[in-house]
Amino acid sequence: MEETIRIGSVDESHWSQTLKGFQSEQIKQLLAVYGADGLVVGNICESLEGKYYINGQPEITYGSLQAAAGSLLKGDGKTP
Repeated sequence: MEETIRIGSVDESHWSQTLKGFQSEQIKQLLAVYGADGLVVGNICESLEGKYYINGQPEITYGSLQAAAGSLLKGDGKTP
């Protein structure tokens, strides 16, 4: 059975609290990923270059929102 998730935009006024390793000028959008229980599992940011990063970690890139969300839900992108 697949897990149902919800992805929502994070208001730009909250970006500085969430972004790690990025300047906000490099980000196109910041998204919150919610698990089936309604709690935030993590965040995905999309750069102006069209790459996706989990929890603002610039060292790991994903080619699509789907790949980043899948990795986040598996726990691969959680910050320690």
